[in-house]
Amino acid sequence: MGSWWRGTALVFQRATVETLRSRAFRILTGVLLLMSLGAVLVPQVLAQETKTYTVATIGAAPPELVSALDASGRAGEFEVEYVTGATRDEVRTAVREGDATVALAGDTLYASSTSAGSFPAVVAQAVVSVRVARQLAEAGLTPEQVGSLQGIRPPTQVSVGDLHNEARGAVGLAMGLVLNLALLYAGGTIATAVATEKSTRISEVLLAVLRPGQILVGTVLAVGVITLVELLVLGAPLAVAARIRSDFALPAVATTDIALAVVWFLLGFAVYGFLFAAAGALVDKVTEVNTVVQPISGMLLAGYLLSFFFIVMEDEAHGFWSVFLSMFPLSAPVAMPLRWASGEVPVYQQAVAMALTAATAVGLVVLASTVYRRALLVTGHRVRIREVMGGAV
Repeated sequence: MGSWWRGTALVFQRATVETLRSRAFRILTGVLLLMSLGAVLVPQVLAQETKTYTVATIGAAPPELVSALDASGRAGEFEVEYVTGATRDEVRTAVREGDATVALAGDTLYASSTSAGSFPAVVAQAVVSVRVARQLAEAGLTPEQVGSLQGIRPPTQVSVGDLHNEARGAVGLAMGLVLNLALLYAGGTIATAVATEKSTRISEVLLAVLRPGQILVGTVLAVGVITLVELLVLGAPLAVAARIRSDFALPAVATTDIALAVVWFLLGFAVYGFLFAAAGALVDKVTEVNTVVQPISGMLLAGYLLSFFFIVMEDEAHGFWSVFLSMFPLSAPVAMPLRWASGEVPVYQQAVAMALTAATAVGLVVLASTVYRRALLVTGHRVRIREVMGGAV
């Protein structure tokens, strides 16, 4: 048994070193790292930029209005600048040309249709507050009484929503897509590697000193480890940021979701990786790889699309098809992360789905190994499944 693993380790080392040395791997890893760091750092940089609004008034803005808007700016973490115009048309033109966010002319408030946001409401409220204060003072109230009235706090606002966390749901949607693409990418890489070795007769050289199972397991493990590294490069910065930064867009629970996604990738890879390897052994030319792997790729893609439709589009995490797809071993690797991120999946269903997928993986590894072992020795034509399963070789 020890010698078997030593041979497998040699195949694993050879395939891993070749991949790590390839330019494509370095470029892809760099792109994934930049994407992940960008998702973490860019929102933080943008959040640190103080938003600035500009108010245009006819003549100098009233000191009371300036004080009220500056106070609102300090509370809302934005700055207010002021420009003046001589006429109504001038201040309105300032808004139209982008020199001002809003313009105040008598009882009319002009607002930019592209950059004003909720700022016009803030200005309108400040104007009302200033005018109410003046009328109260004219009615005989002292400045202290007016200040007391203006200091009345509004009710504390508490956001109430459903239990579904939209940010977490977005993470689940992204994870499902990433896992689907990762499995397709890894599977295509495995099938191409096997087909290349067979068509160039490298497999015959390897078979002279190694068993077919050693070549199969070593190749599949090498691609799996490389793909896992790339997934970790993409997901680790996001998971860490979600855990240590309270102001990050992703909730802390996303860290657990990402960790579970890695587990599901390993399970999904165990299910599909050996199937792709067996498919690659069926062809006689590398150009035939895309054709022979289409049924496997189609099965994986169909599982994701159906999961997206029933879990995301129909929003039925407890519906029959959602539960079925997340438990069915061939679709669970891409469906369960989507459904789990909804926060409505019982833990026992997650555990059962993992157990079923692992058991299926074992059975498919045995089946794929048989096909691979027999098909690798057949050259000169594309091998049919019944040819290798029927023991013709």
